[in-house]
Amino acid sequence: MRLLFLTCVNTALAFPGMLDTRQSLPSNLPLSSEEGNSGPIPSLVFNAADQFVDVRPGTTHQFIAPGPNDKRGPCPGLNAAANHGFLPRNGIATIAQTVTGLRQAYSFGDEFAAALSVIAIALTGDPIRGTWSIGGSYSPGLLGGLLSNPSGISWSHNVYESDASPARSDAYLNNGDATSLNLGRFDALYNLATTYTLDDLRDHNKYVHDFSINNNPYYFSAPFAGLVPPIAHHFIINLMSNHSADNIQGTLTRETLKSFFSVTGPDNAHVWTAGHEKIPQNWYKRPSSNPYGAVPAFADVAILATKYPEIVQFGGNTGTTNSFVGVDPGDITGGVFNSVTLLQGNNLGCFFFQAAQQAIPSVLRGVVSNLAPVLALVNQYVSPVTQLLNCPALNTFDESAFNQFPGAAYHPTQ
Repeated sequence: MRLLFLTCVNTALAFPGMLDTRQSLPSNLPLSSEEGNSGPIPSLVFNAADQFVDVRPGTTHQFIAPGPNDKRGPCPGLNAAANHGFLPRNGIATIAQTVTGLRQAYSFGDEFAAALSVIAIALTGDPIRGTWSIGGSYSPGLLGGLLSNPSGISWSHNVYESDASPARSDAYLNNGDATSLNLGRFDALYNLATTYTLDDLRDHNKYVHDFSINNNPYYFSAPFAGLVPPIAHHFIINLMSNHSADNIQGTLTRETLKSFFSVTGPDNAHVWTAGHEKIPQNWYKRPSSNPYGAVPAFADVAILATKYPEIVQFGGNTGTTNSFVGVDPGDITGGVFNSVTLLQGNNLGCFFFQAAQQAIPSVLRGVVSNLAPVLALVNQYVSPVTQLLNCPALNTFDESAFNQFPGAAYHPTQ
């Protein structure tokens, strides 16, 4: 498969004040089994000064357990970043804090961090003040146009968070809780290997996807949120691997995995401590010259789709287990994208960002008194990306096909 994704993105234009993090993919994407833990763009250098993440006791980024009012949520990488002060320790961040913190902690791509955080702000946060919570709801002070407190990503089911998570339960199967770690699901991942590869995580993605369809009558994969679990599986390898001098592509061991997921104990008796995710000591992030941004992330999902195409589908179960019905993207977009063209060129990334933009008015109806500043905020950060991608105009976004899925209307609250 040939894929040329996001090579035209100039972050300095798309997000004023940021560096240009333009990346280009190989002309032919590697087979899944040929990738190292740096993804489709290999890491070529090791620079200890650039990559060492100093979290030793007594340093600025030492681990500090969250307090009772600090927000922690379903994403272990975000929780660890907050526990080490790369993100605000209270778990509530601005776009700038998110971009800077994730770059410093993980060499996460600026443009991707900005776009994901602004979507989180619009769908789950406070677009008036430009903040979002990595966990549950919070009070922004004076609501200032918000009709309720922001939910945070912990309570964003099928809006930002979705079924078939790497290590969290499907919300419907856990009384609405998609934030607490599911030790059985974690153990399924843990037991796959002693050192993990992208293929291992893709196999785990297939496992949780099939488990959800076979056990969750409300399983649902939305146009934006449904792509979050496949991306999250790739985050684990690309962002948690130790890119040391011993292996510049990165090595992810069982102990490192446990540290990032706040799991302790022997193999047969794991224990999860909520919110205590840690970046390991003596750990090196991927080189800043090879950030993990939208370019490699969506290429990784495209490679996943060549192995397990059923994972990159939209639709859901119809109220009983194992009753999945897929919806062709062409029926949603008026033929702009379809199941064949979705993985061609820039289309997967275009669909991801444009679906998020299209979802905002319906999600926020009755939540904010004035949509205009929310849409303006999103357009400021997302529209330049879709324009530079040369995305086709998306004038139709018909979600009526999702009315047949009970999971589409399932939005548990705190």
